[in-house]
Amino acid sequence: MEVHHHSHTPRKKWSHYFWEFFMLFLAVFCGFLAENQREHYVEHQREKQFIRSLAEDLATDTVELKRAIGKADTVIRFSDSAVRILRSHVASEKIPAPLVGFVGRAGQNQNLINTDRTSSQLKNSGAMRLIRNREVSNLILAYWKQIEQSNISLERYMLYRNASRELVFKLWVIPEVYGAGSLERGTIEQYRVIDQDPKKWDELTNLIAISGTITRQAHIINLSRQLTTARDLLSLMQKEYHLK
Repeated sequence: MEVHHHSHTPRKKWSHYFWEFFMLFLAVFCGFLAENQREHYVEHQREKQFIRSLAEDLATDTVELKRAIGKADTVIRFSDSAVRILRSHVASEKIPAPLVGFVGRAGQNQNLINTDRTSSQLKNSGAMRLIRNREVSNLILAYWKQIEQSNISLERYMLYRNASRELVFKLWVIPEVYGAGSLERGTIEQYRVIDQDPKKWDELTNLIAISGTITRQAHIINLSRQLTTARDLLSLMQKEYHLK
């Protein structure tokens, strides 16, 4: 009679299972750390790219702000001159060319072009979280806030400026030869007045005075603050991110 012997696989010790679990856990954990490190590296590189791009935008903005401040200063000076003459001016059939020149320069089309190439990305894509330096991120937000203030004062100026320009076309005739440099060449000495109504001339004086005051007491101050903030932010980014 044959006897069948059953083979038995020896049972593994608990320590064997422990080491298998530990090695598996270690592999997964190391993979997690590697992926996390890679994500941090990628985000750090993106942060540097945003900072470099923003630095370029700020360099462009500083040039634009200097130009805008220069124009605002011109508006202030010619507004003062125009108002001073208009207050004592008695409307007649003609108006002297120098007064026309003062009014024109007092009502220049001030504008401000802020480079928002990088700012729009930081705002719209939620990328501000990548800017880890708290001092830099706070100053970026302060700069954006100052841009808003500059735009507000510019809009107020343009409101009164546009009203005065509309009124000018109703007060005297502007021939086709009226253009850049014509007054300096002395080609026109007087302009024919359309409307001699003193109330309308007083209205023009008020509009020029208000637009000049807005420029002096608000807009040029906002522009100067924006320029200072832009320079401070650019300097801070160069220091913190070692930009050249």
